[in-house]
Amino acid sequence: MSTYRGPLAGTASLTINGEAWSVVGELQWQAAGDVNETLKGQSTVEGFQSMPGQGFIQVSLRDRRDKKVSDFQGASGLTIIAVLANGKIITVVDGWQVEQINTNTQEGTFELKVESDTVTEDTAS
Repeated sequence: MSTYRGPLAGTASLTINGEAWSVVGELQWQAAGDVNETLKGQSTVEGFQSMPGQGFIQVSLRDRRDKKVSDFQGASGLTIIAVLANGKIITVVDGWQVEQINTNTQEGTFELKVESDTVTEDTAS
């Protein structure tokens, strides 16, 4: 087994609808896909059910002078592409913003969470 010697974590770059944004804190993501749930009877575990589940990307971004943070509140139709330090590419297609957006004026940052039924992970070649 070969050992990968490149970066495993650290930097990330991000675009929203083709426009670059500064990632200034944590970036978290979850791929969309089936979610299994165990089905139990009163006397035994009977099996499981499988339902579709949405994925998400959540990121801390810099509040920019030229953009209104409030434009993201309730936004939909978002395409987000994140390139991670390990070379992976996370893509959100036709995403929608969820949760309230809070802006930290001392740090000049805000948290953005976007969900979609199409959140994919592509590995580096």
